[in-house]
Amino acid sequence: MQQIDLVRHGPVAGPAALYGWTDVALQQSAPACLDWLNKQNYQQVLSSPLQRCRHSAAAQAQRLQLGLVIEPDFKEMNFGRWDSVPFDEQSPDWPLQQDFWQQPFAITPPAGESLTEFQQRVLQAFERHSQYQSGRALWLLHGGVIRLLLAHLLHIDLRHSHWLQQLSIGYGSVSRISRYNEQSPWQVHCIAAPGFSFEQRELP
Repeated sequence: MQQIDLVRHGPVAGPAALYGWTDVALQQSAPACLDWLNKQNYQQVLSSPLQRCRHSAAAQAQRLQLGLVIEPDFKEMNFGRWDSVPFDEQSPDWPLQQDFWQQPFAITPPAGESLTEFQQRVLQAFERHSQYQSGRALWLLHGGVIRLLLAHLLHIDLRHSHWLQQLSIGYGSVSRISRYNEQSPWQVHCIAAPGFSFEQRELP
């Protein structure tokens, strides 16, 4: 059996903004929302290269005495000129940002990447790293990346749904996927579950 825990990083140090490729730090070096990971056992640890994911992933890899796999294509979406800029309703960019949130496939952030480009690189990275191998894997990722992966596995057409706008992926939450063997379809066991609910659970 192959199992992957898609875990979002902890809270970041900065005002409310779109944090994409900006390498913003975590609020705390050891976020409390990720404490539950210290009671889990994994055979693989993978991370986005950005420090808000990589820092926690490296700590888990060290605890488990595993090598850390870094995947650049699992970075968050590149929001271009909007990246890391605090939200401001008086900003001249605000109306276009509102349009982007309502129709994300129709609007490309200035000097950023389109949602189609983001989706393509994330799914290509998933294909590279999800080749069948028995065991349990921890992937420390971004909220946008997790939303795209879940939509793909659940066959949700993002152009005709409100999945991106309405699905909340909390800090430190886990979305668990697994498959019985290489020929089996992926199953989604939970979406954005609070990690502490898994602290005392022995996983299959």
